[in-house]
Amino acid sequence: MGTIPLSPKENFARVIRCPDDEINLGAASLYAASNEYPELDVVAYQGRIAQFGDRVKSLLSPHYTNYDFVDSMHEVMFEKAGFAGDNKDYFDPSNSHLNEVIDRLKGNPMTLSILYIEIARVAGVTVEGISLRKHFVVAVGSGEDRIYVDPFHNGGLLSRKECITNILGSNRVKNDGFDDLERKYLSPASKRAMLARQLSNLKVAHEKHKQYELALSASERIQLLDPANLRNLSDLAHLQTKVGNFGDALDSLTRFLEHAPAGSNTEQAESALRKLKALTARSGEEFLNK
Repeated sequence: MGTIPLSPKENFARVIRCPDDEINLGAASLYAASNEYPELDVVAYQGRIAQFGDRVKSLLSPHYTNYDFVDSMHEVMFEKAGFAGDNKDYFDPSNSHLNEVIDRLKGNPMTLSILYIEIARVAGVTVEGISLRKHFVVAVGSGEDRIYVDPFHNGGLLSRKECITNILGSNRVKNDGFDDLERKYLSPASKRAMLARQLSNLKVAHEKHKQYELALSASERIQLLDPANLRNLSDLAHLQTKVGNFGDALDSLTRFLEHAPAGSNTEQAESALRKLKALTARSGEEFLNK
C-alpha cells in the first residue's frame, strides 16, 4: 500500500523541524510557495539555484577574496541572469515566492536576499541576512572584511554607516563608534526570522489584494516558525474571522490573551473575543434547532 503524500503545510513543517542553522532556506521557501503552486517541483528549482551557484564557483580562484566573490555573484546573478528588485509592483505576491522570483527575475528585498544566500551556499560561501528598517540586505565575510550587499538594488554595495543610518536615522549616527553599533544592530538574522519575514510580506500582499484565504495560509506558516509570535497570533485570529473560521479565531484570540504581557492594551482583542463567543453561541443554537 502506497504512502499518502504530505500536504504543502506538512512539507513546510518537516523542513523547518531542525535546529535553525540546519534549515535548508531554499527548500523551506519553496515549500512555503507550494501551497499556492501545488505542482511546484521543489527539487527542480533547487537544481536551478545550484546551477547559479556552480557558475559562481567556477569564477573563483583558489585564493579568492570577499570582493572577488561579490564580483562573481554580481556577474552571475545581476549582469548575466538579470535579477532585479520589483519597484513597479512591490506588493505583488509573486515577489515573495522564490519560484516566481527565479522565473520572473524580480522580487522583493527578502526573497532576493534568500536567493543570494542560497546561491552563495552552493558556491561554498556563507552569506548572512541582515535586517534593516523596511529593507533587507546580506553580509559577506566578518570583521573589517565584512561587505554589505543589497540584492534588491542590483547587488550594490553598502557601507556599514549606510546600514546603521537606515536603522537609526542620520541624526543618531556619528562618524565613530561603528564597531559597537554594528555588533548591536547588524547582527545576522536567523533563518526562521528570514522565512517569517518573507511570509509576513506575503501575508500583507495577499491582504492588500483581499485574498484572505491565502493570507491566512501565510500566517499559519509564520505560527509554525514562531509559535510565540503574539502579533502574528492576533493577525491569525483576524484572518480566521475574515474567512469564517470562527472557532479557530476564538482559540487564537484566547491564546493571544493568555500570553499577552501584563499591562499591554488588550481591549480590542477582548472585545473581539466577546463578539466571537456570542457568534459561535448563536451558530451552535441554530445547528441544534435544525
